[in-house]
This record gives sequence, C-alpha cells and structure tokens, in this order.
Amino acid sequence: MTGVISGNGQWAYVVAAYALTALLTGGVLWHSWRAMAKAEKRSDALRAKQGRGDRK
Repeated sequence: MTGVISGNGQWAYVVAAYALTALLTGGVLWHSWRAMAKAEKRSDALRAKQGRGDRK
C-alpha cells in the first residue's frame, strides 16, 4: 500500500518524531530561560539606577 509506513520503519519514524520534539522543546526552554535572565539583569540594573533596592 502506498503512503503507509510498515514494519520497523514505523518505529524509526516514531522515535525520530519524539527525538525532534524533545530537541525542539529543549530549544524553546533554553531560549526562554535566556530571555528571562536577560530581563532580570535589565530589571536589576534599573532598580540599582533608581536606588530603590528590593524594598517591599
């Protein structure tokens, strides 16, 4: 049948799909973490410039 993955080929496809999903999820997490760290540095610098510190 054309267009159907059969035998061990289907498991190779499933493994590749999961691997790609895990890789891209890791990339999104890393990018988000870096953006958060950058925003925290900007926030800390702004607080220090304004002389407010961490008063609550």
